Parts: sequence; structure tokens; C-alpha cells
Amino acid sequence: MKYNVLHIVIVTLALSLGCYSAEARTYRYDGQSSMVGELEYAVVDANCNNLHDLARQYNIGYDALMSANPHLSNDQDLEPGLLVYIPNKIILPQKIKPQTVTINLPEKRMFYYDDVQKKLFVWPVGVGRIDHPTPEGKMYIAQMRYKPTWHVPKGVLAEARKNGFTDHPTIMRPGPANPLGEYAIHLSAQTYLIHSTNNPDLIGKRNTSGCINLYPEHIADLYQKIHVRSGVEVINIPLKTYLHRGILYVERHEPLWRTSAEKQQYDLSLALHHDIEQIIQAKLKNPVNIVNHGDSVDNMTEMLQNPVSYPVAIQ
Repeated sequence: MKYNVLHIVIVTLALSLGCYSAEARTYRYDGQSSMVGELEYAVVDANCNNLHDLARQYNIGYDALMSANPHLSNDQDLEPGLLVYIPNKIILPQKIKPQTVTINLPEKRMFYYDDVQKKLFVWPVGVGRIDHPTPEGKMYIAQMRYKPTWHVPKGVLAEARKNGFTDHPTIMRPGPANPLGEYAIHLSAQTYLIHSTNNPDLIGKRNTSGCINLYPEHIADLYQKIHVRSGVEVINIPLKTYLHRGILYVERHEPLWRTSAEKQQYDLSLALHHDIEQIIQAKLKNPVNIVNHGDSVDNMTEMLQNPVSYPVAIQ
């Protein structure tokens, strides 16, 4: 069994990075499909300023862009003519429920399915930092605010003081300095929000104190689709598989440790063993002793240790 990267089937040229798309990446979706989109690529031109602008132009998160392009390490790598992969082929983490916001934390993506238009909207998001994880589970939207005032939580103030910011304001009015941006969507998990940001470079990273944030143009789009009591589900699925016509597609993202202690206790070999078992069972549809698979296990181990944030075909 060998794995290989899926073929590129759409060509997208990076012509200008000064104008951002106001909508999510949108896919035709029937509510049943398990994989959507195509792996794309862009060709960098002289107008490309930096990696953050490139991610925003193509509606993807920063970490996903970097994972899909291991040849990139900093902005100086963006030379005109450079080929950059855009990871817009996606294995869905689960069946996406209509009119429900679904967030998969490891891939830092938000999904929303409009079953009337038969469209699946996908936005990159920022999620909670280690030791400040985003809560998981089923919840709902409790309140929606446009141009919100931010009453800074005690925990955020305590962390700011710990880091030397003794004069951090306790209330921040609407404006360009407000980290909530122009939209704040309160979740039933109290103190947690889906909100915009005053620093779009943070989207697609672990950057918050547990909230979920989006590019300003994306949350403006989301805000029009949802309402108070709309369902929200936050899941944690780093490894996704899809078997289609005898070919197994695997998409893996770096797991998110909730705490520093959890990260220290993480056993890579056990985690890889578990992932490989899951992949082989998905391929063969029955339990398998992976020790007998030799080169196949070596190939999968290499792929799992270096996830690229888009589906890879296992053959």
C-alpha cells in the first residue's frame, strides 16, 4: 500500500491580494457527500505581500496554508512564480446538519450547510490557545451583537496583568482597537463567543482565550445566516477518512492539546499506532493487526507525522 498526493484539478492564479472575498469558500452540497472541493494551487506574483494576505485571499487559515506548503517558512519565500498549494479539498469531519454551525477544532474550520440553496459554506477560524481551549460539545447561539462593547473577562485581565499589562482596560467600546471587531455572537457556553477580530493575521491559528474568531468579511456573512437559538456544535476530530471506489482518502491535522500537561503526556508512537489502526480498518472494513503490514505502515507513519491539511489517497 502506498500513498500519494491527490492530483491538482483546478488552477487558480494569484493576481492581486488587495481585494478579499466577502464570502466563505462555498461548495455544492447535497447533505450526504463526505468529501468536497478540489486541491488548488496559486502562482505567486509580484503583488503578493505576505503569507497572511495569501491565506486571506484564498479563504483559508494560516496554519492550513503552512501545513499544505512545507516549502514555505516565512514571507521571504514568496518569490514571483512560486507554486503554492491551496488546501480547499476537504473530507467532512461528520455529516453536517442543516442550519447548524459546526466547528472542527484541529482543522480550524467552521461549516454551515444551507439545505435550501444546497450550499456548504466553509470559513477558517481561530480557536483557543493551549491551556485556554475552546469548549467542545453541542450548544446554541444565545445572543447576537453588532458593534459590541467588550466587557473584558476577569481571566483575560488576570492574564494581561501576569504579562505586565497592568493598565489593561476593563471595558472596550466599539472601534478599531476592540478585539471583538464588529460582530459578537454569544454561545450558550457562557463567556464564550464567535466574533470578528481587529487582527486578521490571527485567523487559522490557536490565538484566543477559548472564543472562535473569523475574518471580518466572513463573520459578516455568517451573521446574516444565523439567529438566536441556532445550533452550534464544536468537535475535535484530527483524523478523517473517506473510502470511495476502493480508494481510501485520509486527511489529518495536528491534534490540539487542551493543556500543557496533556501535551507533555502525549505519546506519539501510541497516537500513530491508533491512527494507523483506524486507517487500515477504514480501508479493509474489519479489524486488522497492523504489525503485519510492513512498508504500508512505514508509508502511513510518514504521512501521519507530516500532515498536509488536505486529503491524501492511500492506494
